[in-house]
Amino acid sequence: MHPRLLRGSGRRASRGLAVLALVPTFGLVLATAAYADVTTVTGSAYGASVNVTTLAGTVVNLPPTPIVTLPAAGSAVPVTASTASVNVAVLKTGVLNASTQGTLGAGGSVTSSANVANPAVGIGLLNALSATVVGSTCTSNEAGSSGTATVAGLTLLGLPANVSLAPNTTVNVLGVGILHVNEQIVTGSGASSGITVNALRLEINAGALGNGSIIIGQSVCGVTGTGVVVPTGAIGGVLLTAVVAVAFGLYQLRRTRRARIA
Repeated sequence: MHPRLLRGSGRRASRGLAVLALVPTFGLVLATAAYADVTTVTGSAYGASVNVTTLAGTVVNLPPTPIVTLPAAGSAVPVTASTASVNVAVLKTGVLNASTQGTLGAGGSVTSSANVANPAVGIGLLNALSATVVGSTCTSNEAGSSGTATVAGLTLLGLPANVSLAPNTTVNVLGVGILHVNEQIVTGSGASSGITVNALRLEINAGALGNGSIIIGQSVCGVTGTGVVVPTGAIGGVLLTAVVAVAFGLYQLRRTRRARIA
């Protein structure tokens, strides 16, 4: 082949490689994030619950108050409930609020939250626990489930307590039991997962209060999805790359043949 033809072929090959290298980039630019198709949602929340048997044998039972539950079809509008206060033998609080909402379909998700003002746990002169604000929040979507907790102004046995809000922190409360802070129970993963978050759960174990448990600020979230998350336009980008590559190859083949004939 003539040297000029060789040089021309080399330049054309270089240009071809440059174009082909850019095509996947164009495909990625065109791609935008998509979401798994959420087929079911679950959500609930409540302010406080009590299930304790005191040393005197008295059973103190407070069902989840106030409690909200997400409808099976979901609700884009928050489902909420509020109670002015709780006053039972071992727990007193201020206002309690609970909320949950969630949607199905592409980009579906669930968010729940619970907040309690001024909770105080104790019997008689024993001030086992008190706080100014306690709350939890959770979220579930195609990426998974997560939660957080808020605990402000916490005191244990009448003394200020600076506790970590890291998930599943535990504190030994002398003579009472174990305090679980930001307790998180996660099930599943990715597009099909769920989480229960208890801002505070006091596990009473033969202490001065007796036996049982007190939960303050529970939120629950969960979704079931297709588990398939494909970037919108990614398939189109792949097809675009293939089409451009074939077209460019045919073009180069025709030019090479013409150059040989000439």
